[in-house]
Amino acid sequence: MANQKPYGSPLIFCLAAFAAAMLWSQEPKPADSSNQGQEAFKIGVEVNMVPVPVTVRRTEGGFIKELPKNAFYVYEDGEPQEIVFFAQEGLPTRIAIVLDASGSVRTEWGTIKYATKKFVEHLKPDDEFALISFNTEIRLKMDWGRKTDRVDPVMTSIYCKGNTKLWDAIWVVCNDVFKGISDKKAMIIMSDGLDNESSFSYAEALQAAVRSEAALYIVSKTEAIRQLFMYEASRQGAYASIPHEAFVQADLALRKLAHETGGRVLYPNNFGQLDNIYAEVDEELRNQYTLGYISTNTAKDGSYRRIDVRVDTKGSAAVITSRPGYYAPGNPSPSPASRNR
Repeated sequence: MANQKPYGSPLIFCLAAFAAAMLWSQEPKPADSSNQGQEAFKIGVEVNMVPVPVTVRRTEGGFIKELPKNAFYVYEDGEPQEIVFFAQEGLPTRIAIVLDASGSVRTEWGTIKYATKKFVEHLKPDDEFALISFNTEIRLKMDWGRKTDRVDPVMTSIYCKGNTKLWDAIWVVCNDVFKGISDKKAMIIMSDGLDNESSFSYAEALQAAVRSEAALYIVSKTEAIRQLFMYEASRQGAYASIPHEAFVQADLALRKLAHETGGRVLYPNNFGQLDNIYAEVDEELRNQYTLGYISTNTAKDGSYRRIDVRVDTKGSAAVITSRPGYYAPGNPSPSPASRNR
């Protein structure tokens, strides 16, 4: 069990640096020669390969599998790119599980704990997970590993209280928890989506998410909460004092986070549906294609570059999901959020 590391304002910068120094100074694991796909992926990352996980679904539902490499075409800012890495099966993935532990989820914490434990027990043998909780502080509860037997006692020790620093949690996970990780990355965020105390802005959280190259899967209760809004508006319920527009804006922000990272927003009516939600994410990660290319644009200018993935499905209608862009090496440039405001 990892030591708990709070990231609470105003000490967030100092603590983030301390966490990075203490937690991620380990030597990298030697590559497994039997896993040639993962080895090639890591080598590619070292030479500035741009990884692009791609999900291909039929419009009526279900994944389209076993497509060949020559069915995929990648363009960067309109220019065709050569695909130098291709994997049909889900690569080993580092999954950060980021759980809202604010007072608003207290009554459902038992269900969240049970579903989270089941999810990590069913991960692939090469997958690893980290567990992070957030409310008025962001805490690394479990560092990268496979200690599934620790999930129950660790989550039992969490007391749900306080406000919601959602943007801070995303920033810290992307910049510290994923620091130095070259494997395929995903983040599962479970929250009501209503940030009310972050030090970092939404634009900063979005830019950190895009730079991390992690796909964000956001389990959001904004839709369910919105349905309660009209009922609680005439009462003194937990959400009665929150303007209706806040739910609309929160939902739009979460959708943009998911879109810009190649992930999805999932809407359970309540956290009792988490088994199904976790299963959806697991199935998607297992059925993704992973493409890699080395950009023909060699400028290290920190610019944001658009990615367009096209797939020849032999006339079958399909829905293609992939991250729409990335930041080139170099000095930072404005995030998609700040450019579109």
